[in-house]
Amino acid sequence: MNIVEGYWQNLNYPPKPNEFYLADKDIENILRKLYLAIADDPEGFENYIVRRYHKQANDFKANKVIATKPTIGNIIGLIQFKIAEKYSKEFVSLITTPYFFRVKIKNKSSSIYIDREGRYHEQTIINGEIEDVVKGEKRFKKGQNIIFMYLNSMNCSRNFEIDKSYFIPIRVSTMENSNYEGLTLQWFDCNTTYQIENEIIKIPGNYFKIAEEASWKDFKRLFSSKYLIKN
Repeated sequence: MNIVEGYWQNLNYPPKPNEFYLADKDIENILRKLYLAIADDPEGFENYIVRRYHKQANDFKANKVIATKPTIGNIIGLIQFKIAEKYSKEFVSLITTPYFFRVKIKNKSSSIYIDREGRYHEQTIINGEIEDVVKGEKRFKKGQNIIFMYLNSMNCSRNFEIDKSYFIPIRVSTMENSNYEGLTLQWFDCNTTYQIENEIIKIPGNYFKIAEEASWKDFKRLFSSKYLIKN
């Protein structure tokens, strides 16, 4: 993320969003680089932010940087804010989500997860088969088994039914950026699942700005054209 490092080098305090100017051509350039960095190595991207944060904290203690210096996370947040200004917050959420799959649910279970602070969390673990890869072909293939989880304490309702197919967004958690390591459900609309039945996908609320109901073939084509960037 050399472009982010460049902004970091030139800033000595976290600017307000209206003080952080990006021309349209710069937004398009950074948008593409941000998308490809996350899509290529989502774990590496998350770890990069955390490691840079710790390095800056250590450099501050050693008097190598000033206290007001923004973090790399600050810079990325400002960039995402500028992209959202031009497009939307939903658009930013979608392009920064590393994986989108069509998954048939095989089974699910509940367990108690204990984080590094000793706190207890109830979690749901989903085991499924990938029926189609919309984003994430570098790591995942059609027919591959996938396991992901979500915490029940998120105050969101999910009702994944066994032997049903769903369009599922997935993000990555690592031990460097959270208390959990692995694939987790990406939350968009808190209480909504995107079920596919008889090759028809239903999207209550039309979060993806495509349709509330569409054929899977049409939805995948339109989703890909709106939210995927090719190398």
